[in-house]
Formats: sequence, C-alpha cells, structure tokens
Amino acid sequence: MRAACSKRGRITRGSRLRCRARRAPSRHSKYMQKMRNEEAWAQVCMQVALPGVEVSHNDDGRADAVHDFNLFRGGHRFAAVEVTTAADSASLALWKIMNGGGRWIREDLDGGWLVALTSTARAKRIWADLPALLVELERLGAQNLSDLHGYSRHLINRAQRLGVVHAHQSATDYPGSIYITIELPLERSGGMVGDTGDAFARWVGSWLRQPSQADNLSKLQRSGADERHLFLILPGFTVAPFEAYDPLMRPSGPLPAVAPSMPKEITHLWVMSTWNSGDVFFWSPEKGWKRFEKVM
Repeated sequence: MRAACSKRGRITRGSRLRCRARRAPSRHSKYMQKMRNEEAWAQVCMQVALPGVEVSHNDDGRADAVHDFNLFRGGHRFAAVEVTTAADSASLALWKIMNGGGRWIREDLDGGWLVALTSTARAKRIWADLPALLVELERLGAQNLSDLHGYSRHLINRAQRLGVVHAHQSATDYPGSIYITIELPLERSGGMVGDTGDAFARWVGSWLRQPSQADNLSKLQRSGADERHLFLILPGFTVAPFEAYDPLMRPSGPLPAVAPSMPKEITHLWVMSTWNSGDVFFWSPEKGWKRFEKVM
C-alpha cells in the first residue's frame, strides 16, 4: 500500500468533459437528438479502441428508455452500450452554478480567496452573503478563516451557516477574485491506495447494484443484445472512494487483478475518469481487464 493525496475537490481544466475527435456516423442521424458530452466522449474512445467496429448512436428520441449505442461489425449488431456517470450530483450541480459564469470578481475585495463549501450550501445565499464575510476577514487581516479567535469568532458561525468549510487568501493576479470549490468527504479526497486496481473492481460491483442504477440495467436488458456493455465515467466529483478512483487518474494506473462482480444485465464494462491522465479500462469475460488510450 502507498499513501496518496488528491486535490480533486477543485475541478481543473483537465477534468472537464471534452471531445475534439470526429464523431462516428449514426444509423439514425435524421432523428438523432444531440448527445450529451459524456456520450460523445465515450463514443470516440470506443471507436478508437475498436477498429473495424461502428459505434452507432441509438437513442434517437423516438422511444423512451433505450440504450445509448449499438456496436456493429460487418453490418451486424453484436453489442448494446449504455453510458452513465458515478457523480456526486449535489456537489457537481453546486460547483457548476458557482463557477459557470466565469471568474467571480468583487471590487470591494483585495481578492485571491479560495473558498470550500459543503455540498448542501445554497448558491443564492453564497452569492449574497459570502462577499461581506470576506470583506470582514480582510478588514481583520485574517487570510484564513481558521485564524479568527476571540470576539471575531462570530464570523466563523456566520461562515458555518453559509456552508463555508475553509476560506484562504493568497496572492493573485486578479484583484477581487473569489474561487469556489466543494469540500469532499475524506474517503473521497485521499488515502491509502494499493498496487492493483482491485479496489475499483470491488467498489463497482456494489455500486452497480444500487437502486439508482436500475434504469441503466433495464435499458441493457431490453436491448436483447448478446453483449451488453456499460460505459462508466467517473467525474472529479464522484461517489467512488479515492482508492477505487485513483488507478483511473494515474498515468498507467494499475489494472484490477480480479473480475468485477456485476449484475447479469451487464456482460462487459468500460470505465474512465475525467482527468487528462489515466487510461480507459475495459473488462470482458473472455479476456479480463485491458487498457486503452483515453481520447481527449
């Protein structure tokens, strides 16, 4: 085992879903709805990993609850694919709200503030009340929320009511800037990791059996395909523990040495993280675990 730490609470440019490669053609392009970013990215990664296979978008909007892609070889369908994410939806939604409008600048601040929030913080209250709190910290010369003591500790209570976990000021090229991140539970932000990816294989089997995944399993079961692939994407704000996520964001991260215990609706598994580093892991019952290059 080795110790590792992560700054995954702060989303970087490298953790955004991006797809710059040309999309594979669809068999239903006349009716096709616009694909989600994660679907388009998964499609390109599969297309590169499977030369000679057509990865065709299937969810054309004409039927409810259908799987995302079909895989064709020689004109014959051999597999259905469903794409999903293991996301901490509350943290991800709050981060998008707070960071979706570009850099937050306040003229009444010196700036350079990095503020970590709980996932339950209310965006409207943060927009309205956080700047005044930071103004008070600057007036007191406190560059960290934890620096407060004595009579000024009432500001800590204000911060806690807002959902502020940490606030730190450092030098900045952007006066008045406020940067928001979301605090992750300790088990998702760092810890001990192994020399294999077995922690992921153990975790994913349990996660796939959660009630939240019933819809994905149902789509694959109804596909009628002999091979039923799930393509799983782990974003920066994932529900996976750090030890499971770590091999997927490490350059040449170790593959699992054990097979995942998956529900019968899934026969094959793809997985990758949204970080620039790391590979696509693929498991099949015939050949076990393999890795493919992640297309960015």
